[in-house]
Amino acid sequence: MDGVPTLSARIPDLPKDRPSPVDRTAPVPLSGDDLAAFALEQMDQGVMLVDADLTVRVINGRLYEMFDVPRGYRPGADYARIVQLLARRGEYGPGDPDAIAARQLERARLGDPALYEHRRPDGRVLEVRTRRTAGGGFVRTYSDVTERRRAEDDLAIQRHLLRLTLENIGQGIVLLDRDLRYIAWNGNALDLLGVPDEILRSSPTLPDVVRLQIANGMVEMPADAPEFGDDLDAKTAWLMERIGRPEREFVYARPQGDGRLIEVRVVQLPDGGQVRTFTDITGRVIADEALRQGREILTGVIDAIPALIDVKDRDGTVRLTNRFYRETYGPAAAPPPGAAAERAAALDRLVAESGQGVPFHEDRAPDATGCLRDWLSTKMPLTDEDGEVTHIVTVALDITARKRAEAELRDAQASLIQAEKLASLAQLVAGVAHEVNTPIGVTLTAISHLADEVGRIRALFEENRIRRSDFQDFLEVAWESTQMILSNVERATGLIQSFKQVASDQASGERRSFDLAAYIDEVLLSLRPRLRHTRVTVELDIPSGLIVDGYPGAFAQVLSNLIINALVHAYDEGASGRILLTARRLPSGWIEMRYADDGKGIPAEIRSRIFDPFFTTKRATGASGLGLSICANIMTGTMRGSIALEDGPGTGTRFLLRFPVG
Repeated sequence: MDGVPTLSARIPDLPKDRPSPVDRTAPVPLSGDDLAAFALEQMDQGVMLVDADLTVRVINGRLYEMFDVPRGYRPGADYARIVQLLARRGEYGPGDPDAIAARQLERARLGDPALYEHRRPDGRVLEVRTRRTAGGGFVRTYSDVTERRRAEDDLAIQRHLLRLTLENIGQGIVLLDRDLRYIAWNGNALDLLGVPDEILRSSPTLPDVVRLQIANGMVEMPADAPEFGDDLDAKTAWLMERIGRPEREFVYARPQGDGRLIEVRVVQLPDGGQVRTFTDITGRVIADEALRQGREILTGVIDAIPALIDVKDRDGTVRLTNRFYRETYGPAAAPPPGAAAERAAALDRLVAESGQGVPFHEDRAPDATGCLRDWLSTKMPLTDEDGEVTHIVTVALDITARKRAEAELRDAQASLIQAEKLASLAQLVAGVAHEVNTPIGVTLTAISHLADEVGRIRALFEENRIRRSDFQDFLEVAWESTQMILSNVERATGLIQSFKQVASDQASGERRSFDLAAYIDEVLLSLRPRLRHTRVTVELDIPSGLIVDGYPGAFAQVLSNLIINALVHAYDEGASGRILLTARRLPSGWIEMRYADDGKGIPAEIRSRIFDPFFTTKRATGASGLGLSICANIMTGTMRGSIALEDGPGTGTRFLLRFPVG
């Protein structure tokens, strides 16, 4: 403590020579001093009487106990020595003991202060009262108020914490007594009530505050309230009848004049009072409304998506579907049982167990009418905060029309490819016919000349005018003619045989073994009429004996389309050029063949589209845009290989063809 404690000495013991009465039930007669001493010893307070010269006149035993000192000091002791002893023991705190003792003695002489608290080094609190006596001395009493002070401190801390809690919570809180008068409130209550603090400090009643709120526009009358005009008392009475004294805990929402919506909770107390809490729920209501609108928008968007969407929980129960789903499977919103439904359930279990989605895949399943439809489906998991799968989302696009269109397109492409093959075959027929025409013409001329010579020598023979020289001339003419006939017939036979082979390959599409270099020669032979009218040459760098077990007709179609495409697009009319075909066998058992020309090349902006069906830059001149598309289809399909456009040095176009040997 910051005060001056006094050391408790002791009242003298009662006289030992006092005779004890024979009747122990009778009170022991005591003198006045003895009674005073006995009373001092029974007190819970420590008491000390000091005269003007600082001599201790009275000290009781309780004071010894309070300061935890031996009872060595008796009445008549010097008070200054007692104070010095306590100062040296640290009773008054750290510092110079003599200086501290001097200050304590000076305060004791002056009796200032008359009442103070002294906190001992052990933490106990003593309440010290000092009263001056007529002779210049003083009487000092010491009361141990440690427990009381601790209880008061705890209560103050609790009240402080309660006040901090009330002031920092987001709600307004007021306490009303049994007469509905305001007796306590926090800062938020002032804001939500719209009432100044000084008004609540005047202890108004609930009706008073409600009337004030109605008057200043802080409280709006409910929509179902009667029309009271400007009668504040009637409005107040009507509200109080409904919200003043509810029989049980009561919650209602109250619109305020500033646009906020306040939730009021009324709790009745046993003594008739109330606790009222006020919560601003404007943000929550706005958020709920935004959430509701968001859900409506999301539902509208999902319903507008032309795809089947459903959400199932882990046990396979459908929790959410969109309009397309319901239109597909009817009001029951469940796919008909069958193999497709079993596959879907198995995929749902896989997603639930693995936590991984299923990528888009094609499937076929019946709709509610039993009609088979093609779907492009995917499945995705929905997880909670712990990563556990709670729901499975399925999205399926109806690709029935697309699949039908693809089938029709494949049929159309097959027809176009067949037409292109027939066109190539017709071109081959025309070319072979043109090539065969020359040796046949020469043969006919030689035969005619030989026939004339036979007729002439026969006439001479019949007239018996034949000479040796005539016969020798006939033999020379016959020999030359027969040699000419034989060579041209062999040439025509070779052309026809080549035509038959290439035409048969293109018409039948059968698989057989063929020599790559020799077969390319045969294909080029069929293209010779087309090449003859240009200044473009085709050169080969392909080793002989490179046998391929494949589809020569399909390969001839690819090669013909590449060369004709170059003649149409790569070279202007009358321009000279060179096309080089090279091939080699790879160790992996594949053929790598390269096509290269020195034409104009393909612009960069259309290089990615050259294999697209019907894409052409020469449609005005009759090009169909199918040449390279057919090449790509044949190489990837029939030939089980690939074709790619290559970049290279200089101008021109380069293609890389790869296909297996067998």
